[in-house]
Amino acid sequence: MISDVERTEVEARNGVSVAMVELSWEQGEPAQDEFDEEYLSAVREDVDAHRAAGRSVTLGLGLHMPPPWVFDLPDSRFVDETGEESEAPNLVFNQRLRERAEAYLAEVAAEVDLQRVDTVRLTSGGMAEVLYPDGGYWAFDRNALNGPDLPPTMEPNPAPGQRPGAPWDDEAQALAWAQWYVDALVDVVEWQLTIFADLGFRGRYEVLTPGVGVQPREFDDAVADGLPPGVLGAGAAWDLFYSRLPERGDLVAYVSSVADGSGGDDGCAPNDDAVALDSDEVEDWSATRWIARVAREYGLPLSGENAGWQQDYSPDAFYRDDSDEGMMAVALRQARSCGFDTFYWAHDAQLWDGTVSFDSYAARIAAGS
Repeated sequence: MISDVERTEVEARNGVSVAMVELSWEQGEPAQDEFDEEYLSAVREDVDAHRAAGRSVTLGLGLHMPPPWVFDLPDSRFVDETGEESEAPNLVFNQRLRERAEAYLAEVAAEVDLQRVDTVRLTSGGMAEVLYPDGGYWAFDRNALNGPDLPPTMEPNPAPGQRPGAPWDDEAQALAWAQWYVDALVDVVEWQLTIFADLGFRGRYEVLTPGVGVQPREFDDAVADGLPPGVLGAGAAWDLFYSRLPERGDLVAYVSSVADGSGGDDGCAPNDDAVALDSDEVEDWSATRWIARVAREYGLPLSGENAGWQQDYSPDAFYRDDSDEGMMAVALRQARSCGFDTFYWAHDAQLWDGTVSFDSYAARIAAGS
């Protein structure tokens, strides 16, 4: 997604008005409390170059690219119900790890003028989107089970001895645990909001949510069935998640999987707001249409990006197809029909390396199609 500084003026002249700058925690803090000032200075220079070209700047935090020393810290990985540990850092349930990330982000803010950044992208910290890792349910490390370093902003685990898929005391207990599990993702987003408010950031925040996820009826069925393994494991219950976010004017619902093939890649329709969120009709919608409907329910603007190059769920041929039926055309149609205020092409490098054509992208932007 990183925008090429050397091509920023060309992109700006051709209607690509937003530039993406992506941080890497590993590069910025290769050893604990030892910051790479040369790297952070280069990030600042990239921000300044994009601004000089007349573009607004979106900043990705890169906390999902941690330095190796992070995993030497206690309880630094997610643990699922089988005891498997994740490859991702656990910034959801580990307050001490959050504090290490806070120190890094403070160093970033000391070098990069956040007043020159327009938008910050928010994730679950350890993942590139607001998700848990793939697979099971990732709330079984010591702190998620109400250990000493559970973030104080989180409610205690309502059933720390329970395992999804096993018999629950009653359905109410399963529901309380499922809601708590999704609320933990809300909490890690709110943690990032607090950090950047304290650092003086006054722009807006894109909340990165991919795919259709678990819609209301499927969520209810999963709770009634005792949370079968994997059904809600990623935490992607977007209706519930967005309903729990704070009401504020600087949050943007972000579809990070536009034109991912779901729902036949349908766009939004004028009467979508009249369709109930728990209607069976929404179960056939694309991720873009579904998250757009959820965003409107909770008064949020909408942005997003297409599914990236060489993704398992998205054919490469579709990505490269330059016709009106290819990903570029389809993604832009979805974005326009659903009222996106910003659309990003994933990824900038593929617009210039021959995978797809930047000229075609620029032409479609100019033509409005």
